[in-house]
Amino acid sequence: MLLVVAILPLLGLGGMQLYKAETPGPMKDARFTPRIAETARGLWTVYFVFSAACLLAYRWAGMSWSDAFMHMCSTMGLGGFSSHDASFGHWNSAAIEGVAMVFMALSGISFLRYFVVIRSRSLQPLTNDREIRTYVLVLLASIAGLTLMLLAHRQYTDWESALRASAFHVISLATTTGYASTDYAQWPVAAPVLLMFLGCFVSCAGSTGGGIKMVRMVLLIKQARRELVRIIHPRVVNPVTLGGQVLPSSVMTAVLGFMLIYGAATMGLTFLLLLGGLDIVTAFSAVVATVNNIGPGLGEVGPAGNFGGLGAFELWVLSFAMLLGRLELLTVLVLFTGGFWRK
Repeated sequence: MLLVVAILPLLGLGGMQLYKAETPGPMKDARFTPRIAETARGLWTVYFVFSAACLLAYRWAGMSWSDAFMHMCSTMGLGGFSSHDASFGHWNSAAIEGVAMVFMALSGISFLRYFVVIRSRSLQPLTNDREIRTYVLVLLASIAGLTLMLLAHRQYTDWESALRASAFHVISLATTTGYASTDYAQWPVAAPVLLMFLGCFVSCAGSTGGGIKMVRMVLLIKQARRELVRIIHPRVVNPVTLGGQVLPSSVMTAVLGFMLIYGAATMGLTFLLLLGGLDIVTAFSAVVATVNNIGPGLGEVGPAGNFGGLGAFELWVLSFAMLLGRLELLTVLVLFTGGFWRK
């Protein structure tokens, strides 16, 4: 989106207004360079360097040039499309899966942060960022927990295989990429539910991933902790902070408003699918998968199936859900308000 916004001023259109409307996450007023076009050029450079490295790494790991190019595009964009029905199970290669994990994890972080790292010639913009630290911690903790779960239920008999499967699918689903190397719906029921849950919020604001974004979850947890402290100490001054800075109330209002609409949209779209005759597991997971742009869901739309078996009504509902999730909920829903068109 930011790359397109850099061109809009040349056409006489409001680039900054669209930038603020479409920027994922609550921090819409952050500026990294004096001119947005300069930021866009930097992002072009970062994205193409990462993409070239991903392409060459896939080719080195054993993919053909055509497969490497296609999967580079869907890995860097966290889109998850594959040229094979079995996805990464087609190769059953630890090297190829390793390349995918590295670049999916990198793409789950804001490319603006990489741009700042290059400009400052320091890793501190990454290591000091609360959202990124939480992102890495959640991924590592989820991989460890899922590995132990798979071993405890004897899905795998050795820890290397369990770690490989859990790491690949945690990173893939958490970053909303949606690649699969096996039918994880056959794992203990808590495992696929955990993977779907991670896909709702883990990817960072400014990345190519979908979902709520990690920064919103961080702020919601801080707000909840703040309210608990206020119950115990009603007169205490305990503002919500991020990166050492006190956040204005407007930011928290925007986050809470987004979450309210997110929950209402998820429940409403699920109810529409239930009216169409789908079972609750398929309906709810399909909405979660499409609103968060994860890809596979559970039930009929699980990793071993697809959305092709759904009817026309269900596909229209889920198409709208994908638009809501990809274009930021408020940006789409404002089109349905009378005040927007009167203005």
